[in-house]
Amino acid sequence: ESFRILRTNLSFMSVDNPVKVIMLTSSVPHSGKTFVASNLAATLATAGSRVLLVDLDLRRRTMSKLMGHRNDRRGVTSYLTGNIESINDAIMPSEIDPNLEILFSGPQPPNPTELLMSKRMKELIESLRERYDYIIIDSVPALAVADAMVIDRYVDHTIYVVREGNLDRSQLPDIETLYQEKKLHNMSILF
Repeated sequence: ESFRILRTNLSFMSVDNPVKVIMLTSSVPHSGKTFVASNLAATLATAGSRVLLVDLDLRRRTMSKLMGHRNDRRGVTSYLTGNIESINDAIMPSEIDPNLEILFSGPQPPNPTELLMSKRMKELIESLRERYDYIIIDSVPALAVADAMVIDRYVDHTIYVVREGNLDRSQLPDIETLYQEKKLHNMSILF
């Protein structure tokens, strides 16, 4: 039910500006980004939307590991490095709903930030926008590495996940600064 409420709230936030690409981030690891991303994607798919869930945490690859795709040779990094020609070779169907597909991270690269800044990454997101109603991106913690700020250039909305007991109160001003300075697109906080 909580994810249906989140789905409804997202639709109210996007009345004037349609939201297609949603990134989930946090301040620190283990905040629940992967849990929220996968459940939000499933909730949107069961409502009839075509959804792609993407693991863009190219460093830890948490979602890929949790879903049993730790050693997949096909994924985002395979496409961005040119090891596979078509992204269709990396997109996997979901067992949850026929409207939900998944794009795992692929092999861990030595240069995640550079891959995310590449022209090929921009072209990838643009082509995926045409195919899906929603693209849900499981990302890295925004305060830990630059990757989240790089990914932000491709998104319409950012959900900042805060987990009770996992965030030090001293980091609250940092989150406020991200919001006030609009460093993340249309940022909302999910507690």
